[in-house]
Amino acid sequence: MNLSYRKIDYQNDVEEIINLLTLSLSDRQTSSFFLWKHFQNPFGKSYGLLAIDQGKIVGVRMFMFWEFSKNGEILRAIRPVDTITHPDYRGKGIFKSLTLQGLNDCKKDYDIIFNTPNENSYPGYIKMGWIDLPFKLNFKIAVTNPFYHISGEIIKQDLSQISISKNTNNTSWSTNHTEEFFKWRYQDIDYNIVLFKENGDELLLVYRLKKLKGVKTIVIVDSVGENSIKKHAVLRLGQMEKAPLIYYLQQQDLDYKLSFKVSNGRVVVKEDFNEVRFNLNFSIGDLEGRL
Repeated sequence: MNLSYRKIDYQNDVEEIINLLTLSLSDRQTSSFFLWKHFQNPFGKSYGLLAIDQGKIVGVRMFMFWEFSKNGEILRAIRPVDTITHPDYRGKGIFKSLTLQGLNDCKKDYDIIFNTPNENSYPGYIKMGWIDLPFKLNFKIAVTNPFYHISGEIIKQDLSQISISKNTNNTSWSTNHTEEFFKWRYQDIDYNIVLFKENGDELLLVYRLKKLKGVKTIVIVDSVGENSIKKHAVLRLGQMEKAPLIYYLQQQDLDYKLSFKVSNGRVVVKEDFNEVRFNLNFSIGDLEGRL
């Protein structure tokens, strides 16, 4: 084995990469999905590093660029994702080599490194010295109240109607919600978007519908706007959709008395970022497996 490493060529490598990814990942890995995720990302085209043996791609590591914003400032981030090693080449340190070299290649392009690993990849990050964020990401379910009176108005939106003004009042680092980002990230038909208005304040809300134990449930995916009206917006949405349950991430300024925790989320970072890592604020949209 005589491995070499090189940067991805988006014009010529994608089809071979997809063939390799589908060996162990889902059939969601299509060329169009790959290019949407890595080539069309408004935060920047992903850096891809490939392991090559005798002209064949035997390992892939993609480094996706991300942005957080707070009070008008931008924090540049990178998240290593979509890793695959050909079955004949596993156990030879390719995952570690691709990760370390890729991060070094991009070191001038990011301020922090984070990832949302699954149970299979998590131990590999810990072995490389990554650490968990110090706070818990609690996924919870709450029961809606169909009789609770809310004066606000809720309006269904499509992507062409979305208008996002710059929000400079974030107290923590949250994903940089530009219009370009929203229209890229939530174009899938799985997502519904509504605008909630109450007493002159507005909130844009992204959600999915699913069945939990056969019960219609609203999954609160993301939001941008006035956070103080978010709880009312979600309750009003539950009434509109006639859904008795809400699935949400507690960190997103939501919590209800009639609620219970169902699982924890997991985010790891490359280094101890001191004050920064204590103030990263995520949505379910930031943590979904499609990213």
